[in-house]
Amino acid sequence: MVERYIDSLGNPLIKKVVKYQQKASERKKDGLFVIEGVREVSLALQSGVEITSLFVCNEYFKESKEYPVNIGRAKELISVSVSVYDKMAYRAGAEGILAIARQFDTSLDRLQLSPMPLLVVIEAVEKPGNLGAILRTADAAGVDGLIICDQHTDIFNPNAIRSGLGCVFSVKVAVCSREEFFKWSLQQGISTMIASVQATMPYYDASYTKPVALAFGTEANGLSPQWYEFSREQLKIPMAGQIDSLNVSVSAAILIFEAVRQRSKM
Repeated sequence: MVERYIDSLGNPLIKKVVKYQQKASERKKDGLFVIEGVREVSLALQSGVEITSLFVCNEYFKESKEYPVNIGRAKELISVSVSVYDKMAYRAGAEGILAIARQFDTSLDRLQLSPMPLLVVIEAVEKPGNLGAILRTADAAGVDGLIICDQHTDIFNPNAIRSGLGCVFSVKVAVCSREEFFKWSLQQGISTMIASVQATMPYYDASYTKPVALAFGTEANGLSPQWYEFSREQLKIPMAGQIDSLNVSVSAAILIFEAVRQRSKM
């Protein structure tokens, strides 16, 4: 492993990190992205993500027993000054560890399904915070995978990684078109259930004890019309107040853990 020290704000590699933090086009062009924080870097290393450069600011960095960082897994270890770290990091002064990593495969083929898979599908979700929250729920529930259809939010966006507390590494994530998911799910024998304010069946009356994908759309527009033609089961979350919709991450959590509850009784 190569080791070196950088204290220049004008260093070309430091400038690259800043670009990766700010621009999806730069991340896509180089096939790289930034991971920031002890928990996030630890989970990335545990899941086998390739770390090309690992930056540590000794003035900030503290090791964690819960989320150990195996520094030896990185190809290059770079110690940086406080000013350099603060320039690179979204959260200046926080945690003192940051990595450049190679973007990983996000095809449907990477999903390893259990005998009775539980999948979460989200279509065109735009806010990294919502994506991050759904990733955390998916991790907590132990789902087989999260599938993003017609992606509007880059999963390698630093806001998505941060809001998801690194669960983009602990949950298998696939990105595909709506049509690709339809074809793939039929081949896999997976039933698709959709959450809809127009549905009549309460979510708790449905049976989740089968191979199932739970699909959710945006708060503004819901799912595309094609989902209503494709799915035979449309579910609603009964609400007693004046509003008729919930944050997509909240809706997802409700249905996901109902599925977990039913399956725990099998």
